[in-house]
Amino acid sequence: MKNVVLGSLIALTAATGCTTTATPVDTATVSATWTLRTADVGTATGHNVSCPPGFDTAALYNQEISPTTGANIGQPFIDLFNCSAGQGSATELPPGLYQTWVEIANTNNTSVYAQSLSADVDVTVANKTFSAEILVDGGYFQLAWNLVGATSNNSLTCTQAGATGGVEAISTDVATSANSASDVFTCEDHAGVTSGFKAATYTISVDALNSQMQAIGTAPAISNRVIASPNKVTDLGTITIPITGK
Repeated sequence: MKNVVLGSLIALTAATGCTTTATPVDTATVSATWTLRTADVGTATGHNVSCPPGFDTAALYNQEISPTTGANIGQPFIDLFNCSAGQGSATELPPGLYQTWVEIANTNNTSVYAQSLSADVDVTVANKTFSAEILVDGGYFQLAWNLVGATSNNSLTCTQAGATGGVEAISTDVATSANSASDVFTCEDHAGVTSGFKAATYTISVDALNSQMQAIGTAPAISNRVIASPNKVTDLGTITIPITGK
């Protein structure tokens, strides 16, 4: 069985589309689109690129998962399409909850160039769409967080901490400071995946924010973390944010 790299945390950031049609009684489908792009971060401008030589296939994976535990149910459904087509629809899926992703591979799907982020797609009652963007020269950071009192060292909920503005991660290229961007996550999610970054070495600062989007606590800087390509995810682990005055 082929599992999605980094599983449910990646699924937090992948894009799912709107309902398209009513699901037939016995089957459902996921209509997917995919784009290969260069990273668009800081002062750089991303643009679409062609499928890489030797990798002419887009494999659409739909892995059924339990709606209560998230565990895989059976083996994934795999549909193969021409990579350059940029779109395709899965065939004959039993209605249910799926983890969906796209892989760019060689003709017979035995060698993978890159894998997209994934998303949970629910086709229990209606067909859905899934959109994938694959960065050929970059990737993403994944992180989780918890909050503690800076003085008490007690664990805090987001409400207790006053982190109503969310949690912000600022990633800055060590060699090129213009290659920097901020991602703000909902505090209660306790995990997230950043926007795309060019492959390089970064310093990451993580803050908890109040309703005025002001920092109320900052974790020690995370240094020398590397983004790899194509479309790789670097796990920063769980970050403890000390909340000032708590």
